[in-house]
Amino acid sequence: MPVSTPRLDLLPLAPPLVAALVARDLAAARALAPFPIEDWTFEGEEHVLALRHAQLTADPAEEPWLYRVAQLRETGVVVGRVGFHAPPDEHGTVEIGYSVAPAYRRQGFATEMAVGLIRWGAEHGARVCLASVRPDNVASLAIIGRLGFARTGEQVDEIDGLEWVFTLTLSGSLPSYDARR
Repeated sequence: MPVSTPRLDLLPLAPPLVAALVARDLAAARALAPFPIEDWTFEGEEHVLALRHAQLTADPAEEPWLYRVAQLRETGVVVGRVGFHAPPDEHGTVEIGYSVAPAYRRQGFATEMAVGLIRWGAEHGARVCLASVRPDNVASLAIIGRLGFARTGEQVDEIDGLEWVFTLTLSGSLPSYDARR
């Protein structure tokens, strides 16, 4: 179930593709993927892929909520990755994560990916979206600020260390693609 934004298609990763990526079998992953996989496409994502693989192994129905690539429709190239950490919990809460390949940063892709996925999540039952951001991640802090998230706490992540937690209620007016600017 792809999500389309003005410039991107956010494509979910099927369980066999995630399994191939976790196994570091790029040949198998390339054969399974409906998008081009470059050597850098999933660089540094081993931990996230392993988490998503475990989730998909336990419940393949979680696929639409989890890890997606952002494919630039005009060229077909993958410019980033976005997804929720899990389907909505009992309160309708999801947590978003995103990253953009260095060559494609500062072009509004992270904001566009986040808006697309947040809007899709709201249409499919999510009521609240969280974002956890390191205090030194200026770019991500700017994005979630533009999208209307409010800081509601902090936590210590096992990999990233201190993170500020932000919340966005998904009722009423949702973020728009104009937030890219």
